[in-house]
Amino acid sequence: MEKIQSPFSTSSGDPRLDRRYEWAAAALSEGDAATAVDLLDQTLGEAPGFVAAWHLYGKAKAKLGSKEEAAEAWRQCLALDDADHLGARLDLARIGAIPAESAASDAFSGRLFDEYAERFDSHLVESLSYHGPALLKDALARACAAQSRAMSFAMTLDLGCGTGLMGEAIRAETEFLAGCDLSTRMIEKARAKTRDDGGPLYDKLAVAGLAEFLTSRRDASADLVIAADVFVYLGELAPAFAQSARVLTPTGLLAFTVQSHDGDDVIVGEDRRFAHGEHWLRRQLSEARLTPLLLEAASTRKDRGKPVPGLVVVAGRV
Repeated sequence: MEKIQSPFSTSSGDPRLDRRYEWAAAALSEGDAATAVDLLDQTLGEAPGFVAAWHLYGKAKAKLGSKEEAAEAWRQCLALDDADHLGARLDLARIGAIPAESAASDAFSGRLFDEYAERFDSHLVESLSYHGPALLKDALARACAAQSRAMSFAMTLDLGCGTGLMGEAIRAETEFLAGCDLSTRMIEKARAKTRDDGGPLYDKLAVAGLAEFLTSRRDASADLVIAADVFVYLGELAPAFAQSARVLTPTGLLAFTVQSHDGDDVIVGEDRRFAHGEHWLRRQLSEARLTPLLLEAASTRKDRGKPVPGLVVVAGRV
């Protein structure tokens, strides 16, 4: 079958089949996975290249307990769209069909946050009680105090900066603030924000993945690399840790939050976010020649009214 070309579309191109897909989605949301499968069988029979229908078919099959058929449907998504705009790799990892470390997708994350940008701040803060930036700022203050150093940074790199919530929290403590994000619309929101003196909140912004952004920076050029609720969208963190260690000055700090679980590995949870084990994190930091100055259990947000388990980490170069 021919691969779907960019720009990505969730439509079949046929309004009749799109309506049938929407009926299937409604049936699944109401708990009727069997009806969703029936409708999608009809839809895919006529439109075998309909990526979104394959993705929904996998969700319906998983709901019915048919993991092998779900996995086959999600593999079909990847065969049609190898950039993985719908996050099929996350779903495959969630059911144990592929390793979690290999499940991240820049295309999925960029698309997700482009769609989320307009309501991001209000939904995250008001609906999910998100307080990651405040949590990280407090952790940095305590780590700096323990080292008897001022909480002041000449150059700060804000990874996955989104609309600028972390930038707003740390702006007063940094002379030059640079941010990156995969989402163009998120960057537009961040670019529109200003400091108290009317200047731009960020001195530099880039539409880029964090690995690409870090690779572009000079050795020993940053005093702080910060990632607020960003690593929940990455399984394998070794490249980010290694690049962070490279760009940090000898006294520079890496500060970040993650979702966590009790195991010693990486998993994809039901929320399609990555959760990292504490011992796994410590090993990865050590291999990058970074050492935790502060590592504590902390939750940055709530899900269905309950705190999501997590960790807040401040690390320095060995």
